[in-house]
Amino acid sequence: MREASTVLSQPDKGWSWVVLFGAFWIMFVEGAFMGALGILHVALLERYDESNMRTAMAGSLFGCMTTSGGILCSALVDRCSCRRVSLTGSLLFTTGLVICALPVSLDVVMLSYGLLAGIGSSLSNTTAFIVVGYNFKKRMNIALGISTSGIALGSLVMPPLVELLREYYGNRMIFLILGCFSLQQIAMGRLYFPALLEHSRRHQSRLEKHKSFALKSMWRKWLNILKTPSFVCFTSYLCLLQLGAFVIYLHLPKFVITMGFTAMQASYLLTVKGVCAFLARILLAALVNSNSYTTELTTMMFGTSSFLAIASILLPFYGQYFAGLIIFCIFGGLYSDSIFGILNALNSYIVGPDNFATATGIEFAVMGFGTLVGPTLVAFHPWRTTELSRN
Repeated sequence: MREASTVLSQPDKGWSWVVLFGAFWIMFVEGAFMGALGILHVALLERYDESNMRTAMAGSLFGCMTTSGGILCSALVDRCSCRRVSLTGSLLFTTGLVICALPVSLDVVMLSYGLLAGIGSSLSNTTAFIVVGYNFKKRMNIALGISTSGIALGSLVMPPLVELLREYYGNRMIFLILGCFSLQQIAMGRLYFPALLEHSRRHQSRLEKHKSFALKSMWRKWLNILKTPSFVCFTSYLCLLQLGAFVIYLHLPKFVITMGFTAMQASYLLTVKGVCAFLARILLAALVNSNSYTTELTTMMFGTSSFLAIASILLPFYGQYFAGLIIFCIFGGLYSDSIFGILNALNSYIVGPDNFATATGIEFAVMGFGTLVGPTLVAFHPWRTTELSRN
């Protein structure tokens, strides 16, 4: 009875909007790190003077854990509250970043930044997706569009600021500063009081646990979802999308520097990408909010990816000039991540509202594979090198 009294609102009403604000701000922090991922890659290159491929493993592992840890998050959310999972993830995220500020080796950075901070980021980020789905029904598309626009807004605002802080405080202390910045997620996660749907799901999971059927139920749910052909197709698409799109996050700043431009100019390009991503997520979610879950959603999904692919294929022809790089970042912002604004709607249509949390976890796990493989393969490319030493 005490737990039931904490259910504060029905979907789309009351406390749901406060939860949306918390999810938005957590995704803002996540977006800040995604936008600054390439800047941190340059910082690690300067700090350790290792090969591009080996150094890229740290950022690739972080991106992989941020997405692939979603399957762990969905299982935890089924047994615990979104609030507890988010708080745990925030603490792991901060701890991993603070360790990187210590005088440690690149191998330790791979473990703390790549694995520990990555898993923490995954728990808080995936929970932010799921909690919006628990708190909204009629306005789920626009709510998810607002929350995921936090990622775009973070990647819009933070890259130049992170670069300024890196130049002033150095390549080691920037991790401590970002670790303190990530503590905001703890305050936002405390706003995740359980909604009616979340309370019902956890109550059902606890009954299954008392009956010793929890593990079997979880595997049965996963297998039923994986037997859905449309879900397998959609998940494969997300994996291939991350295989190429995440390369932009990690390697774009170094690529810009090797083209003869400055690190600050690279951060400005990331801001351009963030502006376009912010607008794209809001507009796409608003566009589909009043529509039923029909093939129009999939048409938009594949259409955005097609434009991104064309811009990437033609990059060697126009990317030698700064204006051409701006054009590429505009296309990258508009079309690389806008799919996440309608992710919950597509999952609810494909696997049903009761299974969308589990489906989201599986999709994030598969996307983690693409996130790990894509940037690592690109690191083999023999870019012409420039001196990255600091004055």
